[in-house]
Amino acid sequence: MPIHSGQVSVGTAATVVPFTSHMPWFIDIHNDDNSDDLWVGGPGVTTTTGLKVNKLEHFSFGLSALDRVYAVSSKTGHALSWLATTRG
Repeated sequence: MPIHSGQVSVGTAATVVPFTSHMPWFIDIHNDDNSDDLWVGGPGVTTTTGLKVNKLEHFSFGLSALDRVYAVSSKTGHALSWLATTRG
């Protein structure tokens, strides 16, 4: 089971988490910020339409092949960490 990880800085526009796979995969998104929430979803994610990840919390979910995950914040420079696993 290959494991991939990284960090990305998110702002007020939807930012892609820089990973996808040609097979089904799982991702864990961690909100590294200690003062603001983060929202995840598709390419049109906003702070009102996304899935909220509270400050210093994480959320895990499965994705289909070639799916992408996007994140957005109410501020610039919002850090998130991610860990993705694939079977293969």
